[in-house]
Order: sequence, then C-alpha cells, then structure tokens
Amino acid sequence: MWRVVVLVVVGLAVGEELPEDFVRCRQKDPNLNDCLKAAIPDALRKMRKGIPALAVPPLEPLLVAAINIHSGAGPVVLSQNYRHIQLHGLASTILTTYKADLPHYRLITNSMTPKMEFIADYVMKGRILVLPIQGKGIANVTMVNLVVKHDLIGEPVVRNGQTYMHIREYKVKFLPKRVYLHFTNLFNGDKRLGDQMNLFLNENSELVFNELKESYEKSLSSVFKNVTNTIFDKVPMNKIFIED
Repeated sequence: MWRVVVLVVVGLAVGEELPEDFVRCRQKDPNLNDCLKAAIPDALRKMRKGIPALAVPPLEPLLVAAINIHSGAGPVVLSQNYRHIQLHGLASTILTTYKADLPHYRLITNSMTPKMEFIADYVMKGRILVLPIQGKGIANVTMVNLVVKHDLIGEPVVRNGQTYMHIREYKVKFLPKRVYLHFTNLFNGDKRLGDQMNLFLNENSELVFNELKESYEKSLSSVFKNVTNTIFDKVPMNKIFIED
C-alpha cells in the first residue's frame, strides 16, 4: 500500500562510536529503563542537525522523499501521493515509559510529541463521506500532543566479532489529541470550494485521520526504523548499552 523512499544503511567493517556527549546507559543498571527514558530525548535534541560521522540525517526537519497512500474502503476513499516531505517536531519528543528487554533485542516505549507537522507536496483524488475531493499543492497535517506507542523488535548481527542490534521490525500506534488538516489548491484553485473543504476536513478531522491512521503508522514506522538503524547498524550494541 505504501512506498517509502528512505536512507540505505550500509554496515561498516569497523564499529563506530556514539558522539561523546550522548548519555550511555549500562545494561546491568537496575534503573536501566529510567536511564534510557532520559537519554533518548536528550539524544533526539542533539540530533536536530544530524550526526554526519554516522550519516544520521537531521531530525529538524526530518526529510522523506516520497509516500504513496491508497485508502479504498469505508467513508474515506482516497489516493494520495506525497513528495518532498518534511517532518517537524520530532526532536522535541519526550518519553513517558521505557522498557528494554535487551536479551531478546526488544525495546518498548511510549512517547509524546507536543506538535508534529507533516508538510509535503501532494496530489490527491477521491471521496470523503459523500463529497468528492481532488487537488495538487501543499499539504499540512499537524498532530498536537501526539502520543506514540513504539515496539522495536531487533535481532543480533555479528560482524568482525562485534554484535549489532539491527531493528527488524518497528511498530507504532498514533494517538493524537487533535489533528489539523490543510491542503492548498484544492479543486484546481477554486478558493470557495477549497476553503469549504478544508473547513469540512477539520470539522471531521478525527474521522478522516482515523480512517487513514493505519497507513500513516506503517509509513512513519518504516521511516523511524531506518533512522534508528543508521545508528544501530554502525555502533555495536555494547557501545550503545554499556556492558559492565
């Protein structure tokens, strides 16, 4: 259903190091989860401009080349093509819970992002309830107080005697408090129809977003997995989670 163009991660022969100013947490620390709960948001803030040495992209904004979405059932039937996507707000994410099961290469966490903006060039055609919709312009999908449930399922990869924790599957669930939608140039630039449709979309944003939420989750989970693996595929596990 979705096609996401993202970074290709190439494993290095020699393990890399995390930046010196990153907080390290020890695997046998009885308060490991509390350490990671504080360390991850700190790392996200430090990744605003990326980590060039590890080829980690800037998080503010995080750029995604393309996403295609097709929803063909229920009250929302849409074909949407997004290009030149910018995700704003990820670096301000905080963690509310963290559970690390390192022996089984599993990380489960809940996060909250005060405001995440999805801005992109779009082409759209379809139907919302009984109303036809079509347009080509700039899309802005803003999620306020976005709670995300993350489930990272990893696997060990051994290279040159070093074990890396490669994330094989990254699942997310989105629970925004409020969603705002705005699309420019709807109906070939007819301002009256465009304004009416944007008003209708926001009056029904919960319905519209819930119909499309699963597709957003699948797409962005793929993006998050690739960004995570730009670090996890290059830095050995025992240099991310320090062994005693």
